[in-house]
Amino acid sequence: MPIQLVCSNRQMEAAEGVAKLIAKHRQSVAELESLGKQAMEAEGKDAVLLGQKLDAIIAEEAAVRRRAAIAPVATIAEMKMKAAYFQRLTAHGWCEIDVDDLRALLGSFTKLQS
Repeated sequence: MPIQLVCSNRQMEAAEGVAKLIAKHRQSVAELESLGKQAMEAEGKDAVLLGQKLDAIIAEEAAVRRRAAIAPVATIAEMKMKAAYFQRLTAHGWCEIDVDDLRALLGSFTKLQS
């Protein structure tokens, strides 16, 4: 039976695995950083279009971060990987982590089955 989780829209989804979710989030953060640099240098209509893209990527990054926080851990190794990743996110200021994400992260650790 596949592990399932509930996303913020309350729909059940098959878990993609902690490593895949972390990789997807890292990609979102890199995309956000790249587009942010472009938006800082853009002017006129380009700045408006890049601003709209930036808003969409920020929303996507937040959704992927939430999915990574909620994702259940199956092993101690996954728990350590997930904890280390979120620690790096907060330590380096790569993105803002809200209280709900931290609660979801801690909640996912309590559901580890032995």
